[in-house]
Amino acid sequence: MHRSARKLLLALLAAVAALAVLITPGLATAGPAQDGASRPDAPRAAVPWLKTEGNRIKTEAGAPVTLRGVSMIGPRHNSECTECNNKPIAELIDRATDPALGWHSKVIRLPVTEWAPNDSLSLEENFRQHIDPYVKQAVALGVYIIVDLHKVQDYGGTGGMPQQRVMDFWSYVAPKYKDVPNVIFEVYNEPINPDDWATWKSYIQPVVNRVRSLAPKNLVLMGGPQWSTRVNQAAADPVSGGNIAYVYHLYPNQGAATAANLDAKFGNAAKKIPVILTEFGWNPEGPWSDPVTKGTTSGWGTPLRQYLDARPEISWVAWAYSNYWKPMMYDHDWNLLGGEHQGQFIKKWLADKSTAAGGPAAP
Repeated sequence: MHRSARKLLLALLAAVAALAVLITPGLATAGPAQDGASRPDAPRAAVPWLKTEGNRIKTEAGAPVTLRGVSMIGPRHNSECTECNNKPIAELIDRATDPALGWHSKVIRLPVTEWAPNDSLSLEENFRQHIDPYVKQAVALGVYIIVDLHKVQDYGGTGGMPQQRVMDFWSYVAPKYKDVPNVIFEVYNEPINPDDWATWKSYIQPVVNRVRSLAPKNLVLMGGPQWSTRVNQAAADPVSGGNIAYVYHLYPNQGAATAANLDAKFGNAAKKIPVILTEFGWNPEGPWSDPVTKGTTSGWGTPLRQYLDARPEISWVAWAYSNYWKPMMYDHDWNLLGGEHQGQFIKKWLADKSTAAGGPAAP
């Protein structure tokens, strides 16, 4: 073929390819390619910015929102189970938000750990591999995503997490998403000791101030001492900065899911401040349980649902959309656990609320 004719043909082929991209639904909106798991759906609607007002999370237009969804495991730990059928995190996010599969999560929690066995990544590399691809996927899917600094550790003092390390993490991450309404910041998963709210507030307030200077609009989730179980103290002395909801983590070892017990732990506080359970779950006694998570659907999960359904001001994210981090929703081969396990129960709960009046936010 003559050189000029070949150039003309190549130009025509390039134009046809570009036109195909423009007219093929969803082609330009696929999620992260590294896991090859995102659905070729049509583009989802953009989610609204979230804010807090009184004891509620609301859209920017003032509509009340109840966030409901599931938590992934830390991506850095996704292949540690040698007897498990491991699946890529992107595939799991797709599944957990796919109504065609019966899953209706409107928010995904993404734990970000800063360690892995025999491995040490820079913050920049951790961000590139284990945060940003999944944020982009959540944006493409039209859901919220909680970037959770997943520390389970004392804070400050001798042997505790240095404040500067938390500050460095959010100084890097927060400005990346200052214009992305899908992204919610959970500043510290589970600070443990000192068990003193004033001490915790003095530690975390400068971090929140830094986040607010870099990302003024993103919703912030605030944990507290003793594995994030101190929302009563938060209600009496909130952290300043605006658009902050307060985290409670609930498991069966904390007692029965009765109204009296749950009111005392976080329900009464939720009448004053926005509260979100970013962890709760159960497994019946057996190989997949432990003293913290041992509970049953009939004895603990069902009354908890009744309690939370009656209180839409309390948002929740169930732990964990996993086949080996306890309490899991699946067995090692990705069969959804039913009966007294939580998997089928959580799935149905999300589906029920997705169609109910006043259900989860419709991004």
